[in-house]
Amino acid sequence: MKAVKVGLVLLLLALIWTAGGTEDAAAVKGERDLMAAFVRNGDLWVKQNNQEKKLASGPFIRNPRWSYDGKWLAFTKGEFEKELWVLELQTAESRLVHPDGGSNFQWSPSGAKLAFLMNGMLQYVDPRNPDTPLGTANGIGNYSWLPSGGGFFASSQPELLPDGWTPVSLYRIPLNVLGDPSQYITVHVLPKQSDDFFAVGTSVFKWSADGRWIAFLATPTASLSADSNTLCVVTVDGVVFRTLDEMVNNARWFEWAARGDRLAYIAGVGREAARNKQLKVLAVTTEKGAAYTPKGFVDQALAWQDMEHVVVSRAVESREESGQSELPYPYLVRVELENGKQKQITKPSKKHGAYNPIALHSMLAWVKYGQAEADVMLGDENGRHAGEWIKGIDAADSYYGQWSWPAVLSFYGSD
Repeated sequence: MKAVKVGLVLLLLALIWTAGGTEDAAAVKGERDLMAAFVRNGDLWVKQNNQEKKLASGPFIRNPRWSYDGKWLAFTKGEFEKELWVLELQTAESRLVHPDGGSNFQWSPSGAKLAFLMNGMLQYVDPRNPDTPLGTANGIGNYSWLPSGGGFFASSQPELLPDGWTPVSLYRIPLNVLGDPSQYITVHVLPKQSDDFFAVGTSVFKWSADGRWIAFLATPTASLSADSNTLCVVTVDGVVFRTLDEMVNNARWFEWAARGDRLAYIAGVGREAARNKQLKVLAVTTEKGAAYTPKGFVDQALAWQDMEHVVVSRAVESREESGQSELPYPYLVRVELENGKQKQITKPSKKHGAYNPIALHSMLAWVKYGQAEADVMLGDENGRHAGEWIKGIDAADSYYGQWSWPAVLSFYGSD
């Protein structure tokens, strides 16, 4: 009998160990499936299969961005020059694309093609031969690749005439007619300047998951766009155009859900991230939505986890204009959209904040940053069992509390 009891205990312990081992193994497998590029001491690094490797030396590398197939990285080099470079992961060979082309660049959703915009000229290249543009177009204000990769959706550069600015046009430009404006397809022309609407440019363009809508910011002159821009949507055929809300000039602060037509964004005028910033979610077709930020708080970044949960980086609202002075450290909150329930993922701290939430399937990543250093944290979707996944990345720049963490960190598949 005693031997039977001992055997049962040993069997139970074995089952517990196996269950725990399976959970740990699944966690390790999840981490090994991740691939991230990051900047440390101005150099470009990658972490893959839980191994870190330096890929390129600075000075001042920033803005790593993955190609859609994960075989290439584009990045900028130089604090002021903004050189645009590409690097092939398999060979670790890097090539200069343009000595001054790093302000606005994007990978094609299909094939290895990289586009960049410089002084109103849009061009795209094959990263294997970046010295020879595959096509160019002048007079472009901003752009995004079409979801098919077969061309661009772009805004025009307006002109200042004696009676005001010319309206901004939105174009669909197939690759085979790039450079011939007579062949561009005018999708919509933004309203003329009025007391209710003023735009001399746009942000990049983002498509809803159902393929029906395009979201973008209509931006006024530079001095005004720092404080207030109009969040707009237009149907892909240009028939329906709507202005939704006002927000700062931060294209990372509006994102579509993975399905349907729901758009999450951080609303509120004023460049200070510590004042007047609220998470809102809107079903664009029906125009039904809700706000989720409690009174006395601000939300400063967002990430869709699934169709019913959004994670935000939240802080106590500043009562006075703080400008560039020290701001309260944010923490992460998981918002359940249907019932409005909210759960803290990380605890508020006086020593560090939780920034830049990134949803990674069944995991959640974020940046833990204080005055000393920045680390990349990784936990489950509720932030549990979190640990340092990357130790010591460069601190991002902050514009009135709006942190540019994608300039120093990029997970493959999350851009």
